[in-house]
Amino acid sequence: MADHILKLVEEARVASNEAQTLLSGEAKEGFAKGKVEEKTVAEFSKILGEAYNGDRRANFVLQEASHTADFPYLMGDILDRSLMAQWGTSVPDWSAYVKTGTLRDFRQAKALGIEGMGAVLDAVGERAEYPERGPSEEEPVYRQVAKYGGRFGISWETMINDDLDALRDLPSRLVLAARRSEALAITQMFVDADGPHDSVYTGGNGNIIPSNPVLGVAGLAAGLLAFSGQTDVDGFPLVIEGVTLVIPRALQVTAENILNALQINTATGGGAYNEADQIVARNWLAGKLTLRINDYIGMVATSNADTSWFLFASTGAARPALQLDRLRGHEAPELFIKVPNAARSGGGTVAESFEKDELEHKLRHCYGGVVIDPRATVASDGTGS
Repeated sequence: MADHILKLVEEARVASNEAQTLLSGEAKEGFAKGKVEEKTVAEFSKILGEAYNGDRRANFVLQEASHTADFPYLMGDILDRSLMAQWGTSVPDWSAYVKTGTLRDFRQAKALGIEGMGAVLDAVGERAEYPERGPSEEEPVYRQVAKYGGRFGISWETMINDDLDALRDLPSRLVLAARRSEALAITQMFVDADGPHDSVYTGGNGNIIPSNPVLGVAGLAAGLLAFSGQTDVDGFPLVIEGVTLVIPRALQVTAENILNALQINTATGGGAYNEADQIVARNWLAGKLTLRINDYIGMVATSNADTSWFLFASTGAARPALQLDRLRGHEAPELFIKVPNAARSGGGTVAESFEKDELEHKLRHCYGGVVIDPRATVASDGTGS
């Protein structure tokens, strides 16, 4: 037993020396020096990873490091890099039907599209003057981003207890919070309490599928037909190369059955199946539609939440239905750490705050959404009326 204790003491001493070598001199001035040295971060990441995996010696190093002034900067840098990596590899479902862009600041940006130049060309006679062709400015769209975020603290007790699972899960939880915030904001642009948003889906926009059919082959045929009736300012059909079907979770089985069926029994004109006029067709819908499930529809709609469904033109269209903008240069969520404001009576700063014994963080994310062109989407509340 004595030998075992002596071994632990020796490992603790070595760990203490390694921690001091790692931290001292590398980032003495904390944030005043700027980003922590790459070598330091790499070494600290290695130690942190070993500690995550239960390495006893690495835990000794971390325990010693947590008492140094530069620990919060190193930990903050690691968490920030992990957050950025996870953000970059997570692709939201809504990217199939929402265009993304950037704005340079928080001021409202007036976006004007130029239309009226796509009409058929006029015939020009010999030595005749070419007729003037003037563009017309459409209704302006106002784009703007706002700031969102929150702050939180990691307690001194958590650091003392070496509860590394809490720190390891933190970046993924922050990415989830940012993704959820964007997804909910997007859903609120095209869904209201009754299903399809009544300011987007209107008779004037021609994007309410007639009779609000339930999701089915006949309903989808009616939705695609509603798309075909949309025209631009020159009276020409909108060119829609791809369509995304957006549904609540309750319609997943119905949608999957439709899109994965090998064949469709239908009437020759695409209407409801009947014995007098029937054909068996290859499932052409499978190659026409991209399916996306939006779990936030039920959070916004209090009625028709389980029956409403939507079709969106691809984001490659000249004017998409929806757009999400982020602040230029700050496209990803950003993590900040509060400079410690406490010191021991005998000298030396500590990682935790003076008031609450917390290592405090702040998350900031800047984004904003807007409806660009309602003609690029059609919808049904699924009530059949």
